[in-house]
Amino acid sequence: MIPNFPQFKNIEWSDRKNVEQFTKDFPPYSDFNFVSLWSWNTREKMMLSQLHGNLVLLFYDYLTEKPFLSFIGKNYVAYTASMLIEYSIQKFQEPCLKLIPECVAAAIQCNHFEIIPDEDSHDYILSVPYLCSLPGLSCNSNPGARGCKKYFELYPHHAVATYGTNDIPVNACIDLFKRWAKGKSLNHLELNEYSAFVRFIHNKECNSKILAIYDNRTMIGFAAYELLTEQYVMGHFLKADSSYSGLNEALHFHVSKQLIDHNILYWNYEQDLGIPQLRQSKRKYKPEFYLKKFTVQRLQP
Repeated sequence: MIPNFPQFKNIEWSDRKNVEQFTKDFPPYSDFNFVSLWSWNTREKMMLSQLHGNLVLLFYDYLTEKPFLSFIGKNYVAYTASMLIEYSIQKFQEPCLKLIPECVAAAIQCNHFEIIPDEDSHDYILSVPYLCSLPGLSCNSNPGARGCKKYFELYPHHAVATYGTNDIPVNACIDLFKRWAKGKSLNHLELNEYSAFVRFIHNKECNSKILAIYDNRTMIGFAAYELLTEQYVMGHFLKADSSYSGLNEALHFHVSKQLIDHNILYWNYEQDLGIPQLRQSKRKYKPEFYLKKFTVQRLQP
């Protein structure tokens, strides 16, 4: 059971059903997706609580690792926000709430709070039909289409395979992640993303899928995703060998081809964290819209 605020509990896989009961009536925000929460809780410090029937989360900033509170729900939202801000000030010297979904922020609106858009945290929602059309689009001013076409021109012979939770080629995926990090001059052991991916890929209960592209039986790219609803999929991890030009775009095309067979319309491509290179790479897929998030703080008297 998730305890009542101000009590918190560590996130465990057994909390999945309870968390999803709180989130099921909201758009699929990446920060409140349980598989994402569990995977990225690599230091096992994130915690759960509930207040007035709302789900409360103790997060640690993805870049700075500083603690902060967020919540999602429909009940007494202004009162909930006020209580959580007071607690946050006392415990963490943090005078605001972060990652508040737009629908929640809209309900909080009153004269006592300042609602500030957090563009760095907005989830990119990609159109699956658009991604399916990449090879046929004009390359003018469209880097996504240009990269996809270049890949198929340079590498017409490649193999594509899709794996379920129980047959994922774990070692091949981890090896590719390491090669990707080395190509970026990064030590994979220092990357929180690598730790999160290892947690994700070894979890046999998350019902996610991995699409992989091979060249001569060597995995050169993969995309891990989770089917959520009749319309949405959550993208969790995507890595491509950078020595293959256009491979990233080809992965998006192949995943979208599979999703369209499931009548999926939207791919939650998560946030860019304000990182310029990440923002550029995500925007080239021309997001259909964003799931917006906000910072909420009290107005000064």
